[in-house]
Amino acid sequence: MITHELLHTFGATDKYDLSTGLPLYPEGFAEPQLIPRYPQQLAEIMAGRMPLAATEARLPTALRMSASGL
Repeated sequence: MITHELLHTFGATDKYDLSTGLPLYPEGFAEPQLIPRYPQQLAEIMAGRMPLAATEARLPTALRMSASGL
């Protein structure tokens, strides 16, 4: 979370739907090219969660599970 908030100070924007908290496709996915799309194994830092299904995402348990698309 600290990294996410710090990146805001450099102009990074959120990559998740404010109403659901789910990552936006494709910008909120660390690996949008994956086939099948779900489940993702990484979280895009500015999306904050790993997409597991179209309506499900979870927080990563370690920073190594995050990637930044900056």
